[in-house]
Amino acid sequence: MNTIPNEFEEENEYSEKTRIIGEQSYQALKPTLSKIIETQTQMIFDGKTQRIGESKESTIVDEFWTYYSQFSSENLPSEERYYGEDFAELKITILIRMFQDFYLERIYPLSFPVPIIQKSYRSTKTKKKNPAKLFFVGDTHGSFFDTIKLIHYFVREIQKGKDYDYEVKIIFIGDFVDRGKLDIHNLLLLMTFNLKYPNNVLLLRGNHEEISICAHYGFGTRVMKHFSQILFASFNHMFKDLPLIAIFHCNEGSIMCLHGGIPIIPNKSTGEYEVPQLNTYQFNNRQVWIDEMDDVTQQILWNDPIRNYDPNSKQNYFKSRRGIGYVFNHEIFNEFCIKNHVNLLFRGHQVFLNGFHQHFDNRFFTIFSATNYAKKKIEAKFIELDSGEIYNFKVHKIQELNS
Repeated sequence: MNTIPNEFEEENEYSEKTRIIGEQSYQALKPTLSKIIETQTQMIFDGKTQRIGESKESTIVDEFWTYYSQFSSENLPSEERYYGEDFAELKITILIRMFQDFYLERIYPLSFPVPIIQKSYRSTKTKKKNPAKLFFVGDTHGSFFDTIKLIHYFVREIQKGKDYDYEVKIIFIGDFVDRGKLDIHNLLLLMTFNLKYPNNVLLLRGNHEEISICAHYGFGTRVMKHFSQILFASFNHMFKDLPLIAIFHCNEGSIMCLHGGIPIIPNKSTGEYEVPQLNTYQFNNRQVWIDEMDDVTQQILWNDPIRNYDPNSKQNYFKSRRGIGYVFNHEIFNEFCIKNHVNLLFRGHQVFLNGFHQHFDNRFFTIFSATNYAKKKIEAKFIELDSGEIYNFKVHKIQELNS
């Protein structure tokens, strides 16, 4: 089946060269990763894991927050300079450990059977829940210019929520690094924002938060140029503990966020397929290297919806032009939603000139939140949604935000 490709479609993004770079990077970092795991395991065993607010290390968050507060979309940080000057790598290492501990303790503990974070805003017969305001942000890809504007806006929204007694949740749907020269700053700012407002912010894993991709597309090169191989290992060790999916249960239905697309389990001998029920699937997602992940995890990070679908075609899915994963049609999407009790789904991963795209009867949406990508100007967007009225969400232009 032929489709008209999106002009930004990453054809052969996961090439044989990418796979080799990933394997080489993974093998080179394996001893360092083993030491990180050994240290972390011993800390947990000894009860020495540092918690937010329980040690002087928590001041690091305020220090990073103060540092990044001096910047704006008109005053960007230098690619060459980082908070802490000569001690920058040590401070970043502490921030990474705090961020990872936060997810392991409060968001996505090792004991979780599936990488899904769920939150209910659904009223019951005995208890009525106030609506919450939800924000969904797509790929930022090192676009500090856009991220700093978004965070200034979100800080004001969080304060409004406190003033008027409603909850605010902000979900960044992966791909924080690569493609942009300020991607280290972009990631550090997002981590700091998450730790500064731990009840309001959630980061999901994207396909670029994996060693093959971030070693090939810029992030790894920049980390090792400005810092060290050890710090690159620490970032990748942290990436593996980010959740893949967020689900919000509201009175009108459930909303799912994930980075890529709907996973399928194909039967290679018959051409048939099965759509997994995610809350019973045996994930193997806490891996640094994509080759060690299970197929469903890989597809959640990489799959795409079919564009310009031929309704006369009998083929519901086929291999992706990206070099990994599949593209799928509306029938697979509908089966997935029924099986997993989903009404709306928001994702990132694909680039559209207007920063937003509606698929499959306006129930599946792509968001892209970086204004500059592959030397093209994008009309970057983000979503605002009231949990009490999920089908009447707003699509905002990042360019229109005040710095």
